[in-house]
Order: sequence, then structure tokens, then C-alpha cells
Amino acid sequence: MVDKPSYDELIQRIRDLETENTHLRQDLLHVRRSENKFRMMIENVPDIIWTLSADNLHTDYLSPSVKTMLGYSVDEALKKSVKEMVAPASFKFASQYLANVLEKYKKNPLNAQQTHAFELEYICKDGSTLWVELTAKLIFDDKGNVIDIIGVSRDISKRMITEKALKKSEERYRTLFENSRDVIYITTISGSVIEFNPAGVELFGYSRDEIIGSDIIKIYNTPDDREKFQKTIREKGYVRDYEIKFKKKNETRIDCLLTSTLWYSETDDILGYQGIIRDITDQKRMVSQLQQMQKMEAIGTLAGGIAHNFNNLLMTIQGNTSLMLMKTDPAHPHYKKLRTIEQHIQHGSDLSRQLLGFARGGQHESKTINLNIVVRMSSKIFATTKKELTVHSNLDSDLLPISADPGQIEQTIVNLLVNASQAMPDGGDIYIQTENVFLDEFQLAPYQDEGGQYVKISVTDTGIGMDESTKEKIFEPFFTTKEHGQGTGLGLSSVYGIIKNHRGYITVYSEPGKGSTFKIYLPASDKLPEKEKKSREPLLRGSETILIVDDEIMLTETGQTMLNELGYHALTANDGQSAIEAYTADAPKIDLVILDMIMPKMSGSSTFNQLKILDPDVKVLISSGYGIDGQASELLKKGCCGFIQKPFSMMELSKKVREALELKS
Repeated sequence: MVDKPSYDELIQRIRDLETENTHLRQDLLHVRRSENKFRMMIENVPDIIWTLSADNLHTDYLSPSVKTMLGYSVDEALKKSVKEMVAPASFKFASQYLANVLEKYKKNPLNAQQTHAFELEYICKDGSTLWVELTAKLIFDDKGNVIDIIGVSRDISKRMITEKALKKSEERYRTLFENSRDVIYITTISGSVIEFNPAGVELFGYSRDEIIGSDIIKIYNTPDDREKFQKTIREKGYVRDYEIKFKKKNETRIDCLLTSTLWYSETDDILGYQGIIRDITDQKRMVSQLQQMQKMEAIGTLAGGIAHNFNNLLMTIQGNTSLMLMKTDPAHPHYKKLRTIEQHIQHGSDLSRQLLGFARGGQHESKTINLNIVVRMSSKIFATTKKELTVHSNLDSDLLPISADPGQIEQTIVNLLVNASQAMPDGGDIYIQTENVFLDEFQLAPYQDEGGQYVKISVTDTGIGMDESTKEKIFEPFFTTKEHGQGTGLGLSSVYGIIKNHRGYITVYSEPGKGSTFKIYLPASDKLPEKEKKSREPLLRGSETILIVDDEIMLTETGQTMLNELGYHALTANDGQSAIEAYTADAPKIDLVILDMIMPKMSGSSTFNQLKILDPDVKVLISSGYGIDGQASELLKKGCCGFIQKPFSMMELSKKVREALELKS
């Protein structure tokens, strides 16, 4: 029998129960507050918080954020299966992932506490899709069975857009890096190469494996160049269009523009250098060619003026000498001296023609020819006179024809062969090559030519070569490296002029001790080569009246005498106005006017125009110490009967005068 508690014990028990009840009420209130707080957190968090039943993957709970993210209300979403809510590919992936996790758990129960995360694609109410980052954990009962899966789905669509944009940006810049025609590089502060794009590999000749990790100093021309660059970039923080020489793997030097900046870390520490290298070797070469061409044009203008005045002097001397020889008995003591004068006149005339050739004013008769024939003939004749030299020929059997003056082209080849022989006083080898080439427009940029099909001839010697200073002057008239009295310095200048006069181009490559190579490019012709015709013209005479017009009195007097000797009646005028007056007075009697091009007050061109006004049928033969180009060519188009270049012989005069007189109006 149990003793009944006393009254006091009951009272104490009641008090204990009241105290316990008070604590329980407080704990319940705390739990309710805590539950409300966590419920508020769950219901207001932007991520979807959910629980799934492990046995059937039925959704037991979804936080209200499902409405914001997927468009479904909580009730609508709970009625749908997981398979309906998730894109097929994602559902397949998630199912396989869950199966793998459970298999691993069976093998190792320690995997139970592992948190799982992967990306998943939901299907929204409006049919669109939404990528989320899913984080989940398995819930086990006391027996170790999986009963629930609890997880969080976070919207990562903005992050994925950002990542895609970043990826595209990286791809875009990688494409620029890979396809840039300029070299792009990154090095450490010590010079170790971190990045070097394909353009750099191509330009410098190193493989990517050879350049990455190596010292950038290997592409600098000298160590001093790198020190100067580093000093400059440290002072400014950058360099822009910094002109510098680099060298390739094969030791070839190239001119470049370097644009570079310092490479900083996120904490603003200097890590190295990054920049762009642009090869301007061809650009500098083209600028140099253009400057050289402009200089040669200016020298050509001067040379043409000198040749014109020289020809006027020679015309007077030659004419009078020829006339005296005609009247002098060969037994006379002065006859031999006159012949000597005539020989020197001829030498002076040859020099003058070379000057005019350089000035692009020389007269030439173009024919369609095969350059190989001229090369063979010229080299064969040259080789017989230079036994100490060996001439090697490599001529293209399918060489295209060119339109050129055979005599001037022969003179060009001989001059180049002579120049080569003078560079090899102790003997050596000369190599001549011909071939068809196509020149692009950019290759002819300094000449403002559109490019096209050309025939190239190369003359290479194994002689002493030239330095840069000599190469810049070799085509200038009267420049020579030979001793005084051993050459005129007109050989290469005449070559330059002849080639330019044929709308061609000439280049030279040479280094001291390594010989020289001259390359000539002449426009190819679409016509077939002409067969050479040989004919000899007799001295032609006449009795017509001819007006000779020249501002040089000695020339008109000499010309008058020469014409008289040929049987003509010659009148003279020493300026354009006098010529107009003379023609006005005796127009019916004057059969031909020999008109000088260059005269003061009234030029030959103006005089011709006035004569055409007086008599549209007037016959005019142009005479000039300059070539047929320029004003003379224009007057021929306007109706002049022909052109005769000073100084001219009696034979030339007789032929040109008869051709003009017999030309039908």
C-alpha cells in the first residue's frame, strides 16, 4: 500500500508543475517565434527551397519563390511531377546522378553527409526554360534508409548570360590574337615570353615551343636596344610607334614599330610588358624607293636641260665641221684635225644621248622583241672580250615578248655586264636570268602603277659589292667609284633612264663582299615579236624652200648651210615672231618649217599654233635637243610632220626633210 502524499507535498508538486508548465509555454513561444522567423526567411528567400519524397520523387514542399522564378503558384507546382517540371536532358542527368549517389552510399555510408550540387534546366509555366544551380542533401532515417531529399534551386540565368558573354568576349579577343597580322606578345618583367601569337611565330621564324618561355632578348638587334626600350616605357608607362630594329631566327634584320604598355596585377604590381610589333620593313623600303625616285626625277630634269644645251653646241660644231670636211681636200694638213674634231663630236653626242636616256627624254623606236635573243647576243659578244669572266645564262624558254627598242635594251644589258666585270677585277662569275613574273599593285606602290605581267632580267655578279651610301648614288649621272679618267659615270644612269623610258623598273641588292644583283622589270606585250628588217637609206636631196627656226643664230646658220648643200633654198628666223612674219611674207614659197621646240618669248608650241592659224596645211618638222617625249609628242599628235633630234647628221637631215615634204597634207 502506497502512502498518500501529504498536503504540503501536493502543494509543492502543484508548484513544480506550474513552473514546468510556465517553462513549456516559454519554450513553445520561442519555438513558434523561431518557426515564424525561419518560415519568413524561407518564404522570402529568392531561391526555391524544396523537399522531395525519396521513394516516389513527389514534391512535398516548395517555397513561394517558385511563383517568381517559374511562374507557377505553389499549389500548381505541387500537382506536377518532377519530370514535368524539368527539361528532359536535365531530368535524365539528375536521375542518373541520384542513382550513382545511392550506389556510392551503399558502398560507403560515410557519403551520407555529402552535399551535392549541379546545374539543372527547369521548364517555366510559359514554356521558357530557366537554368538553376541545384544544391541538395539526402535525409536518412534511423535505419539508414533515404526518406527525403532537401535542396535549394538558385536562378543562374544572369550568371550564365554573363559567362556566355565573357566566353564570347574571350573568343573574340582570342580570334583577334590568333588572326592579327601584327605580332602580339606578353612577357614577364625579366623578359620571359608568356604569349606570342601566330603572326609573331611567322615573322620571327621561331616555333611556338621555341619562343614561349624563352628570353625576349633573342629578337632584339642588340641588348642596348632593349635597355633603351625599358628605360622609355618605365618613364612613360607606355611606348607608342617606337621605331626599333629586331632580328629573325635566321639573323635577318627587320624594321618595326613597337607599341607597348606595362602589365599590372590586380594589386597594381608590375608583372611585365604587353604590346604589339608591326613589321614596317617593306613600308620603309617603299618610302625609300619613292624618295629615290623623286630625287632621280629631279636630277633627270637637270640632266635633260644640260643635254639640250649640249646638243645645241654640238649641232653647231658638227654642222660646221661636216661642211668644212666637204670643202677640204684630204691631203690638206687640216683635214686630219677636222676628222679628230668630228670623232670627239661623236663621243660628245654619245654622252648627250646617255644623259637624255637618263632624263627619260631619249628617242627610241619600239618593236615587239624576245628579250632572250638580245641577252644571248649581248652576253656572247661581251664574253669574247672578257676571258677572265664566266657568264652563266638561265633563260626562260616561254618568255613573254616585250615592246622595246632593241638597241637601247642591248645597251642596257652591256652596261650591266660591264659594271659587273668592273666589280670583279680578278675575274669571277656573272649570272643572267630571265623569267615571267606578275607584280601586284602593292609591289609597285612607289611608282603608282596598277601592276600586271612583266618580264624580269636579273644580272648577278660575285664581285666586291656596294655599301648603302654607294647604292643610293649609282644611278646618278657622272657618279663613279672609278679613278678620274677611267669612266664617265653615265653607264648605270643611262640604264636607269632607258628602263624608265620603257615604263619599267630597276632594283639593286648588294652587300660589301657579297656581290650585286640588278633586277629589271619590263611590261610584257601581247603581240608577237617582229622580224628584223635591214635597209640602208641614200643621201636624199631636193630643191624646195625650207624655213629653219631656232633661237641660236649659229644653229640657223649651220642648218641653212647644210640644207643648201642638199640643194634646198633655206630661210632663217631666230624667234617665233620672226618665223610668223617670214611665213606670212612667203607662205606660198615655203614648203617646210624646221621648228625648234625651246625658244624664249614664243615657244615652239605657240609658234606652231600660230602657223596652223595662218595655214592649216603648213608642214612642220620639230627639232630639239630634248627627246621626243613631252611637248614634241603633243605637237606630233596635233599634225607635225616629224621629229629630228639634235645633233643630227647630214644623212639624218636629208631623210627627215624628204619624209616631211613627201607627207600628204
